[in-house]
Amino acid sequence: MQWDIFVKYFLHGIIFSVFFLVLEFIWTFVIILLVGLGFIIGFIIGMGLLFLIVGFINMSLGFYLWNIETEMGFWNIFFQGLALSMTLLLIGGLITYFLPTYVFSGIGTLMVTFILRTFLNGFIGKYVASWFGQMTFERTDEEEDQNRTEEAQFEP
Repeated sequence: MQWDIFVKYFLHGIIFSVFFLVLEFIWTFVIILLVGLGFIIGFIIGMGLLFLIVGFINMSLGFYLWNIETEMGFWNIFFQGLALSMTLLLIGGLITYFLPTYVFSGIGTLMVTFILRTFLNGFIGKYVASWFGQMTFERTDEEEDQNRTEEAQFEP
């Protein structure tokens, strides 16, 4: 079994968990400022910026952890952030927070759901990044040598 995949899922998920924890405090002040400037317009701008930030972070994590190359474009980043935010809210929030918390309340449930949600966030992040990009695989030296040998056999 390849443990490095589980480590990557955990790393992807824990980065998002820490990011959302920090973002909650910062984003509260940003959204209050933007909504104060204009109720509907400020809220739309604030949510758009949130989706851009989430999309960019997921795109970066997808590239560095999973070798998923994504086209760097405004709409591509925006829709990746939108898809990831909605998927994490629906699946992650419902399955790993609301249902277990209301059925089994307590600190033990909180710890277990945090660990499960970390892996789930990593899996969802990778899955959404793969919607918008393409996985590239790095070849090892042995694969390159084998490829050259196969090509040399077919040359006239």
